[in-house]
Amino acid sequence: MTQTDLQPAPQSGSGETFRSTQRPPQGPATPTKNGNRKKVFLIGGCIFLVLGLVFGIPYYIHSMHYASTDDAYIRAHITAVAPRVAQQILTVNVLDNQYVKKGTLLLTLDPRPYADKVAMLEAELEKAQAEEAGSQYQLALTRQRATAALDQAKAGVQIASATVASAAAGVSQAHSGLAQAKATVASAIANVARARADLASAIATSQRANSDYHRYRGLVKTGDVTPFEVDTYRAAAITAAARVLAARKTLLAKIAMVTQAHAGILAAEAQIQAAKAVVRQANAQLTQARANEAAFDVVSQQVGQKTSDVSSSQAAIKQLRAQLALAKLNVSYCRIDAPVSGYVTKKAIEPGDYVSVGQSLLNIVSRQTWVVANFKETDLTHMKPGDPATITVDAYPQFTFHGYVQSIQAGSGAAFSLLPPENATGNFVKVVQRIPVKILFRHLPKNVPYLATGMSCEPEVKVR
Repeated sequence: MTQTDLQPAPQSGSGETFRSTQRPPQGPATPTKNGNRKKVFLIGGCIFLVLGLVFGIPYYIHSMHYASTDDAYIRAHITAVAPRVAQQILTVNVLDNQYVKKGTLLLTLDPRPYADKVAMLEAELEKAQAEEAGSQYQLALTRQRATAALDQAKAGVQIASATVASAAAGVSQAHSGLAQAKATVASAIANVARARADLASAIATSQRANSDYHRYRGLVKTGDVTPFEVDTYRAAAITAAARVLAARKTLLAKIAMVTQAHAGILAAEAQIQAAKAVVRQANAQLTQARANEAAFDVVSQQVGQKTSDVSSSQAAIKQLRAQLALAKLNVSYCRIDAPVSGYVTKKAIEPGDYVSVGQSLLNIVSRQTWVVANFKETDLTHMKPGDPATITVDAYPQFTFHGYVQSIQAGSGAAFSLLPPENATGNFVKVVQRIPVKILFRHLPKNVPYLATGMSCEPEVKVR
């Protein structure tokens, strides 16, 4: 059906003639605009479908093997340099963005207050050491004297004990002497009795011999006996008289021995008394020696006091040495060296500034850099440490950097934020979380410019 077929039937009248003059002239049939539009859309759709298949299928296949994100940044070790002592800055030896090696002098603080403290503590330490030496000398002297006196007291106790034992032995010996003297007296008395009996026997024999002699001498005249026999009896009488004299001398000697034995008893008794006196004196000496030995408990207390003085002095020395070491450490802290090698950044100090402990003076950024890429959690299904990666840095699009996944953070970025989300509030909206992934560079090109921390980049990790 054509537009001509759709025209209304002609009407009569002048109006109809005017409307009929406005119609286009009749001609052959042509395609309509709607049909052309449909053809264009159909052709365009086919083209787009072909392009989608041509480019979409490779993109889909690529996305199945690679994971990428533009939420990634260059990171580096940033070491904040802060003073350990509060003091005024004397010199600043580095400039901002200057590269320094580890150990390079960055700045110096005024060390004079701490140096004066060191000198004062050294003087106090010398004084304490002198006092400790004096305490050691007093302790050694007290110990020496105490040891000598104690040894002397112990020796006195031993000597007194030996004297007491010797005196007791002397008493026993004196008693033995007394018993022996008494036995000697008894023996002497017995000897005197025997001597008296011998004298009486000798007198009787002498009398009988004299009687026989006188009797036989008268018979010589009558001739009853011979002169020889008379001489024999005469000799027997003389012998008997001599025996009487000897018996008398023996008796006198025995009597003298009795007297001497009695004197021995008296002497033994005197020795007993003297020995007892020695025993009493020895006991007194022993008591005194034991008292002297017991008195050394006080000396032990004196030794303990001296030992306590020495310990106190040594403790004071240790304390002063610790304070001196701390003061010297504070002096060394007045020189601030670079703890690591890197670039000086954020230098906010000048000579003359007064800094406090822990105040941030400057930062040192190391040359070692890496990438922290915040991947969607859905991209981590097959990602693991060691997967190769390519990195494109926004500042240097002409370079392609190669690296590998070093580690995957054990938590999302939101979990470690200052205000982590609280999903148990009733208004929960599920969002895809971002997980930081650390990527290390394998080899940096030699002509690459400096990679600054914080630069944006786009890493792509091969996960399959």
